[in-house]
Amino acid sequence: MTRANPTPRLRAAAYCRIVGGEEQSAILELQKTCYTERIGANPDWIMAGIFADIGDSRSKRPEFQKMLRRCRQKKIDLILVKSVSRFARNMVECLSIVRELRELGVTVIFEQENISTTDPNFDVLASLTAEFARAECEHLTMNSAHTHYMGTISRPTKRTWKKTIRLPGRPEKTIIFRME
Repeated sequence: MTRANPTPRLRAAAYCRIVGGEEQSAILELQKTCYTERIGANPDWIMAGIFADIGDSRSKRPEFQKMLRRCRQKKIDLILVKSVSRFARNMVECLSIVRELRELGVTVIFEQENISTTDPNFDVLASLTAEFARAECEHLTMNSAHTHYMGTISRPTKRTWKKTIRLPGRPEKTIIFRME
C-alpha cells in the first residue's frame, strides 16, 4: 500500500533580470537553465515558470508583472530570485511587493543575500542589504567618475571591507557584507 504525500508540492517560479547586452543575454540564459534544473530537481516543487526581463530600472518589466498576476491568481507559492537588487527598483517597492506576496501566501527567496520573506527579520535584513548595495554603487560611481575626470585608467587599489551582523537571539543567522 502506498501512502499519499501529506504535503502538497510547492509551485515554484524564478525571476531573473538583466540590464541588456549580448554577454548579459548569455548570463540570462544560463540563469534560466540553472533555475529550471534546480526547480525540476527538487521533489517538493513543481515548475510554475521562469520569468525574465531585459531592461534597466525604468523599464516596465512585463515578465515581472506577469509573475505578480500569477501570484494573485494563486498559481505560484515560491519565487527564487538571485538578489534583492534584481527583484525591485528600490527598498520601498521591494517591501511593498513582499508584503502583498506574504498576504497571498507566496514566499520569495533571495539567494545572494541568503534570506527569505518568511524570516521574521526580513524587512531589516533587506533594508540593510539595500543600504550597503547603494553605498557600494555610489562608491563605484565616484571612482569611475574620478578615473574619467583624470583622463587615465588606473588600477584601483583593492580594499576589502567586511561587516558581520549577528541578529540578537539568532546566532544561526549571520550576514557578511564584502565590498571590494
